[in-house]
Amino acid sequence: MAAIRLSKTVWIAFALLNALLLALIVFLLQFRAERIELAVLDDLGAVVYPEPLPLAEFSLGDQSGRPFDLDRMRGAWNLVFFGFSNCPDMCPLTLAQLESFYRDRPESAQPSLKVLFVSVDPADTREIIGAYLQGFHPDFIGLSGTPENVNAFAGQFFVHTGMDESTAHGGHSPPADSPEGFASHSIHIGVVGPAGELVGLLRPPHRAADIARALQMIFHRA
Repeated sequence: MAAIRLSKTVWIAFALLNALLLALIVFLLQFRAERIELAVLDDLGAVVYPEPLPLAEFSLGDQSGRPFDLDRMRGAWNLVFFGFSNCPDMCPLTLAQLESFYRDRPESAQPSLKVLFVSVDPADTREIIGAYLQGFHPDFIGLSGTPENVNAFAGQFFVHTGMDESTAHGGHSPPADSPEGFASHSIHIGVVGPAGELVGLLRPPHRAADIARALQMIFHRA
């Protein structure tokens, strides 16, 4: 009887050891797959946070004059880009890539997505922003507000804004024909999930194909 009990104990210990080894192998495989996926995202210019960052309430307005707050972001994915209508290079280049990505994006089996352009220039009225975005895609939402509200919103995306003739814009010097100052701002794109949380950032240079691939991976991870 003692030999039988010992045999059972050995088999139980052996089974537990096998289960632990299997769990360790699964963990290591998942860890390796996670590292590979993050490396691919990094190559595409995407940074994904380990835990999404909840956005605080904010108050802006869109190009049609409607209030725009956090509730209007919830329920869909949002790509948030900060710029201004008189931007000579990086803003139109980025918006052109966003337009190309958005236009070629298949509608079937795709989560709802909005592209938000937030002006950091107080001189950009909603009419100016609306006309500016018509040159890219009519679905794009243009946002503006008081400097305080825009800066508070931008800060949640780690975007610095300002009007400073001495500050380079996206690595480029201010144009000579900009007598009223030159708006400085960061040029990454914020990725906000349907829960109203900042999931990650897309770094420049922005390319439509890379945006599409990165977002597919981010959607799959969500």
